[in-house]
Amino acid sequence: MPTVLSTKCLSEAQQNLILQSGWGLVAYNAIQTQQLPNLDDFKKSHFENAIVTSQKTVAILKALQIDLKNAFCVGEKTALKLKEADYPVVEVANYGNDLAELISTTYGDLKFDFFCGKIRNDELPDLLKKKKVDFTEHHLYKTIHNPKSFNRSFDAVLFFSPSGVESYYTCNSFQGERIICIGKTTASAARQISTQIEIASKTSIESVIVRLVKANS
Repeated sequence: MPTVLSTKCLSEAQQNLILQSGWGLVAYNAIQTQQLPNLDDFKKSHFENAIVTSQKTVAILKALQIDLKNAFCVGEKTALKLKEADYPVVEVANYGNDLAELISTTYGDLKFDFFCGKIRNDELPDLLKKKKVDFTEHHLYKTIHNPKSFNRSFDAVLFFSPSGVESYYTCNSFQGERIICIGKTTASAARQISTQIEIASKTSIESVIVRLVKANS
């Protein structure tokens, strides 16, 4: 039986999708996130137009009771979390550069607040700057590598962020495994390891799993 390593712990339903397709599964969290201290100034604040690119950001916004009038986000799961927190979602894009392009062409006259982690993809803010969109960046959390050495090989490894790629290959060598990534940015980091990269059709865990199952069919 082929075995896949997921660099993110999965829900029971997600695990079952893999196991029922004939794969063995090992999973761990290659990275951890930690809310930054001294965010009290944000508590119960109001922002007109917010850019949100991760579910972790949504959780912190909710915990700080921050009020958002309009949310512009990356990823369907992030959009769902925003809606569950009663934040109005105006636009959703699969990738940061797609969202930046949409904002610059349709909402370029507005001012935005970009909520993110200290380590984030440069594409979205760089494109906003290039298009002269007025925005302020706010860091809410930091990403911490959680390296773990495995004394074995895997037939496939699933990655969900560039930081996850970096963390895993800090103490594990490439042994010819299939590398399946959640999106283009993660794939760019993985191409430092191998050119044999597969990318999910959507930026969701389930889409990564679908890609894995197709790889085994």
